Amino acid sequence: MNLIIRNGPVPIYEQIYQQIKQQIMDGSLMPNQELPSIRALAKELNISVITIKKAYELLNNNDLTYSVPGKGNYVAEIDIAFQKKEVVQYIEEQLTELEQLAQTHDLSLQDIFTRRNQND
Repeated sequence: MNLIIRNGPVPIYEQIYQQIKQQIMDGSLMPNQELPSIRALAKELNISVITIKKAYELLNNNDLTYSVPGKGNYVAEIDIAFQKKEVVQYIEEQLTELEQLAQTHDLSLQDIFTRRNQND
């Protein structure tokens, strides 16, 4: 599984949750696909089993995955309307971050979009 862990204010379990969620939403992870075991992923990322367990529980609690006792964790079937809502929310979050970054450089998103359109 392709996950990137960064040092920063976002807890590692949240980073894992967000990245797996994104892979589910964009179709990189398919419905009923088995996720790596908690221990295997912890070893791969060189982090605590407890951290992976917390991320997987968050995925399960948000109906993005389901657990089969003794077997593992699997990607859940995602409702298309739910998926679209999640994508819109993700884009809004990214735009908010971009807006904050732009403001630190005395720019607005409108300035950036205008420049981008002029370069097309």
